[in-house]
Amino acid sequence: MSLLHRVMRWMAPAAVLLILLVLPPAGDAAQPGGKAAVTSPQAVVEAKLLLDRDYFTALLDGVDRARSEIFLSAYLFRTIENAKGYPEAVLKRLLAAAKRGVRVDVVVERNQDADDLNRSNAETAERLKQGGIRVCMDAPDRVMHTKLVVIDRRYVLIGSHNLTQSALKYNHEASVWIDSAPLAEEALLYMKSLCPGEWK
Repeated sequence: MSLLHRVMRWMAPAAVLLILLVLPPAGDAAQPGGKAAVTSPQAVVEAKLLLDRDYFTALLDGVDRARSEIFLSAYLFRTIENAKGYPEAVLKRLLAAAKRGVRVDVVVERNQDADDLNRSNAETAERLKQGGIRVCMDAPDRVMHTKLVVIDRRYVLIGSHNLTQSALKYNHEASVWIDSAPLAEEALLYMKSLCPGEWK
């Protein structure tokens, strides 16, 4: 079983807590909001459970600290222009990252129906594209339910959070922030497979 699949199985909160208890100390490894991390050969340098609104804070912090690239996949990324919602804040931080030279790639779900999900994702995709971000709407014949972020080929955020006001601010959600270069590479390969031929 691959490292990515093993981590995805950790998503049950009880399992995540168990992993956090058995991980070795990470020394100076970065945490959301912390200082830059020291590279380690460990498969997982550090992991942190992100419950409810913690994910939003960690995501913004990771985007702001990104130095070279951000790959993000979301089942639903619903923004409202000129609003002050949490998804709007994520979009603005992604646009700011792209403006400062960070490569930003986003994949969002597209299904076969003309529904609210398609409309929301298409509207957000257009706004991202206008800001220089490459966006892929996946093939409509298969649901892309992945909520995954890879930053600088080292940091991974994975879990239940969609990029909606409900998920980021109100819902009970659980995700994990992980410092792991090997896992990040594996997750990145998976994300690129969602849009074959588009992401090099």
